Amino acid sequence: MQQNKTVLSDELVILLNRLALNGDIRMAGHVLYAYFIRFWKIDDTARFYVSKYFEKHYPKQLHPQISKQVK
Repeated sequence: MQQNKTVLSDELVILLNRLALNGDIRMAGHVLYAYFIRFWKIDDTARFYVSKYFEKHYPKQLHPQISKQVK
């Protein structure tokens, strides 16, 4: 079955949601990054897409993580 590149699978979205809402936003980022590299074959822009995905869907969980990295 051919999967459209613009849509993430339901299982992946559920996993990302659970990880992000449980405070494991960093692990969710690793999962999504690996998914982009493995299935979409985009090594050079994977980090950009991961950051944009979390900025759009989980801004409240993302900003505390960013502030921890800055300190």
